Amino acid sequence: MSTSLLYHAFGVRGYIQKCIEFIAGSVVFDVEQERGFRCAACKSWRVICRGTIERRFRSVPIGRMATWIVLPVQRVQCLKCAALRQVEVDFAAERRTYTKEFERYALELCRICTVKDVARHLGASWDTIKDIDKRY
Repeated sequence: MSTSLLYHAFGVRGYIQKCIEFIAGSVVFDVEQERGFRCAACKSWRVICRGTIERRFRSVPIGRMATWIVLPVQRVQCLKCAALRQVEVDFAAERRTYTKEFERYALELCRICTVKDVARHLGASWDTIKDIDKRY
């Protein structure tokens, strides 16, 4: 499938789109990583795969429809530093459940609207939007 929409609209680069689903008024993109895996701690390529964990990331809405990106994140054990970690996800910050594009969009909206209005428009919690605004 084409990754053009993921690349240009959502900032998801280096991933392959497997399928698109429409579930309960939202769009769900299933993607997988297309290149090899590196250690998140020391950036070494000498790693052993130790399973995957499925993660869901909130992304920029399409019209009034919420958008989710579902990615099986690979866990790797490094042969160089012995760390056991998930690989880095390029399109989302560490320990976040939303993409960097979603964060940028929320910040743009916070310039012209209140935090409560932005949270209602995006269908996110007030705490999430306030955290994005505060970190900026």
